Amino acid sequence: MVNCECPACGTMITAHPDFHRQIVFYECPICGRFELNEFSVVDSNYLAPYLAYNRFPLENYTEYRYHTTLGKEKCDQYKQQFDSGDVRNGWPVHMDEEMVKNWYPKTFSERIDRILLYLGAKGKHIGQYITLKYQECMSVMFIDWYEYETNGQTIERKKRESSDCEHELTYILQYLEECAYIDRENIPIDEETGAWLTISPKGYARIDELQKNTAHGRNVLVAMKFGDDTKPLREAIRKGISDAGYIAIFIDEVQHNELITPELLKYIRDSKFVVADLTHQNNGAYFEEGYAMGLGKPVIQLCKQDTKLHFDIAQKNTIMWATEDDIPEMLTNRIKATID
Repeated sequence: MVNCECPACGTMITAHPDFHRQIVFYECPICGRFELNEFSVVDSNYLAPYLAYNRFPLENYTEYRYHTTLGKEKCDQYKQQFDSGDVRNGWPVHMDEEMVKNWYPKTFSERIDRILLYLGAKGKHIGQYITLKYQECMSVMFIDWYEYETNGQTIERKKRESSDCEHELTYILQYLEECAYIDRENIPIDEETGAWLTISPKGYARIDELQKNTAHGRNVLVAMKFGDDTKPLREAIRKGISDAGYIAIFIDEVQHNELITPELLKYIRDSKFVVADLTHQNNGAYFEEGYAMGLGKPVIQLCKQDTKLHFDIAQKNTIMWATEDDIPEMLTNRIKATID
C-alpha cells in the first residue's frame, strides 16, 4: 500500500500495487474504486470525468464493484468466482479506451446537460448548498488536466497550468450562472475552497426536462441472452453500437443495488434506443423489447438467420446475421440510418 496522486484526478490517495498481476488498485474519494494495468492507455482527460460520474463509492464496500482495464475474459472469470462465493477479486466492471472516449460528451450543450444532472443527483434537498471539492469540480465540469505534445515519434503528456484549468472552470460556472441554472457564492476557486453553489428554479426545471427525456443521451440497453455461449455475440453487438458512437449497456455489467427488474426497467427508460437480439428466443429479451416499444423507444431487432420469430414481431425490419462477424457493420449502419 502506497500514498500517491490519483492517476485520473490528481487527488492524494491510497494505492495497492499488485506486482504479480502488473496492476494497481486505487481508492479515490472523487473517482471511487478502480484499477489500471501498466499497459493501460486510457486518456486521463477522459478517464477523470468518466470515473467521477460512474464511480463506485469507497463507503459502499458491500458492493464489491470496481472499474478495471483488465480484459473482458478475466473480468468474466472473476465474476464467476464471485458468484461461486469467492469474493477475493470482487466484481470487476470492464472499461477500455474506446468505451471511455465514447462516453465523453461530444458537444458543449451535452456537457452542460451532464453537469446539471450530476448536480441534481448530488443535492439531496431543494435549494441546499452543493459543495464540490476542487478535483471533483474539475472532473465533473470536464476540464482537461493534461496536454499532449508530439515529440518526434512519441507523444508526451504534460500537466496543464492550474491557472489555465481554473480559467476554464470559471468560464463553465459563469455560463451556468448566465443561463440562470445555478447561483454561486462569489468565492475564488482554488484547491482549498472548491466551489459552492445552489441550483436555481430554472436549473431544477431543466434537470426535470432532462430526466423525462433522455433522448440526448448515448446509452443503449441491449436485450439478449447472457451466458458463456453468447460472449462473441455480446462483443459483436457492443462493437456495432460503439462504432456508431453510443455506449452499450448490458444489465449484468452495471452497478445496481435493487432487484434486477426495477433496475432493468430504469435502464430501458434512460436509454436512447434499445437493441434486442432474439436468436435464442429469450423471454426476457422479448419482454424488454415490448417494454421499450410501449415507451415509444426505438428498437433495433437482430437475430441469426433461420431463427423463427414470434408472429407479432416477425414483420419488423430485422437485421439477419449469419455469423457474429456480420453484426458490427450491419448494426452500425442501421443505427446511423434510423437513429442519428
